Amino acid sequence: MNNNNPPNNVLIVWLIIALAIGAIPHLVYQPLWVTGLFVLMMGWRLMHHWRQWPLPADKPVLKWLHSLGAVFTIVLLVADYGMTIGRDAGVALLTIMLAFKVVEINNRRDFYLACFLGYFFVTTNFFYTQNMLILLLMVLVVVLLTASLIHINSPTLPHKTRLKLAGSILLQALPVMVVLFILFPRIPGPIWGLPEDANAGSEQLPDGMTLGDSSINRGRGSTGMSDELLMGRISDVIQSDAIAFRVEFENDEYPPNNERYWRGPVLWTTDGSSWQPLSQYRIDRSSANIAVAGQAYQYTMTLEAHNRNWLFALDMPVSQQSDMRTKLSADGLLTSENKLRSRSQITMTSHTAYRFNAEEEPLLDAALQLPKNQHPRTKQLANELRDASADDADYVQSVLSYFREQPFYYTLQPPLLSGDVVDQFLFESREGFCEHYAASFTVLMRAAGIPARIVTGYQGGEINPVDNVMVIRQREAHAWSEVWLPEQGWLRVDPTAAVSPNRVEMGIADLLPSSRNAPAILGGNTSLLDLWRDVKNNWEALNNAWDMWVVGYGPALQKAVLSLFGMQQPNWQKMALWLAIAIAILFSLIALLMLWQKPIADPVQRSYQQFCRKLAKQGVVRERHEGPSDFAQRAVKQLPTQEHEILKISEYYRRLRYADDTALKTTFVDAVKHFSAKR
Repeated sequence: MNNNNPPNNVLIVWLIIALAIGAIPHLVYQPLWVTGLFVLMMGWRLMHHWRQWPLPADKPVLKWLHSLGAVFTIVLLVADYGMTIGRDAGVALLTIMLAFKVVEINNRRDFYLACFLGYFFVTTNFFYTQNMLILLLMVLVVVLLTASLIHINSPTLPHKTRLKLAGSILLQALPVMVVLFILFPRIPGPIWGLPEDANAGSEQLPDGMTLGDSSINRGRGSTGMSDELLMGRISDVIQSDAIAFRVEFENDEYPPNNERYWRGPVLWTTDGSSWQPLSQYRIDRSSANIAVAGQAYQYTMTLEAHNRNWLFALDMPVSQQSDMRTKLSADGLLTSENKLRSRSQITMTSHTAYRFNAEEEPLLDAALQLPKNQHPRTKQLANELRDASADDADYVQSVLSYFREQPFYYTLQPPLLSGDVVDQFLFESREGFCEHYAASFTVLMRAAGIPARIVTGYQGGEINPVDNVMVIRQREAHAWSEVWLPEQGWLRVDPTAAVSPNRVEMGIADLLPSSRNAPAILGGNTSLLDLWRDVKNNWEALNNAWDMWVVGYGPALQKAVLSLFGMQQPNWQKMALWLAIAIAILFSLIALLMLWQKPIADPVQRSYQQFCRKLAKQGVVRERHEGPSDFAQRAVKQLPTQEHEILKISEYYRRLRYADDTALKTTFVDAVKHFSAKR
């Protein structure tokens, strides 16, 4: 095919199908106008194929319109993302420019460029997520792009043959990919990310979104909890089934449901409606004094990226083993020196029975702070209950009894509160989520002179029977309180359990709509529900293995894997040597296989070879360096009586091979079949 000849319409359709499949995941991450422009440009090119719509190259006015659209796209990008070209802006720009490029394809060079951009477009999907479904979808896109390149170079091959050849090429590359994956030196942090977007796994919450339980990051593929709690404004985190972290317990020894509290940010200060942590300066000046008792739980936790320094741990962690540099703060928050920007693993030991700062708590003043001139009705209630209580411990139980006996309701969709939200909740709405109960309980404690604070994190966890890994999801986000009592220290008190014991004893799953646990289409059919759970558990176990061994294949895991192959204390020099040897062996094996492999039957090429053999029987043997035209001219000189047939067959072949005139294939094959060389 001449470089200036436009690719045929079938080839363009193949390319559009491949790019459209590659763009499907981006529909979740990109603004609607990006998707709209992509569909518009692809549709324009398809309408040229189906309805002969003119392209930019056909009319000057369309060329100007096309260029103006590209400029307008840049303006929209700047308006939407600002001047910083990070992950999202870069992917949006590539998506739109690729669509514009497809519209202007007018020659072979343009087609090659669009295909190569398509390969890079595939990789951008892994900037957001690396799950197996996306991988399989992108493999399909790569096969289609490769088949398109095969098509433009061998237009006479059938579609099935092109796809088979494309798949064969990818399979040949698979061993090299595996060797590179295992031996190429790993670096800490995420591979799939851009510098400005390395922290994009967790974004700032918009105004009005709670931090009461946690905040889910839409379209990021990672989870994140905030260090602020807004009383009265519920986030949609409970609507998410995204995984926050997975836990594998040693010897499958699991804590009971009511002890599965996964400790996160601790909140001290309040302005009456929101709660925040204590200043880092004050936290760093104190230390935690923890005495443990009872059973020790040893476990390995795999945390999803959330772009925060804090980690979650079974309450209370006492030791940690990880490549991360971690420390336990004075208020019991486990933190890492660096933000969690990629999926990370940490091995820990926790005790669910402990005494926390029982002898002394230097931060008690912060645990008594309340805003002035707020919560008057709550303070009055605290005084009444306090007067009727024998001591601090009795007062705590009185408040829990108040929640238990009064008409309070635990709901996943509480009403929006305004004004003095604590008073409004306790005396008017009385419908709330865990954040409402934790915040109001803490205020009641402080109003009575009992130090109290709020702890956020997760409560619960579902054990997958396939791999015995406990999965904690965003929907299990939770908030509870801690009170400090003399000689007892900080004690966990969960007021939500007083209102809804099942939330703690059974987990959040039983409180969710049935459609959240299984598709509604299954109805109440027990057999179908059991089958659904089996499929779901096996799929999640497979995903867990994928995340652990593929996505989470970092420096520590690489070192452990290579040690199994006898490489002690691997460094980059050893790995480079092993890598070079392994690739050399693989390339040698691939070369041998290619020598033994039978060539794919191309009907046009096979017919032309048959034509050459017929001429060779009459002494006209084609030289290796001869092209079809030169060979035809020489054959005509030696067989002048068959000049017309020889030139006709050679012209057919030339047009099939170099002009992509596939309509001549049957005519060419028949002409060769009936050709009989004679002098």
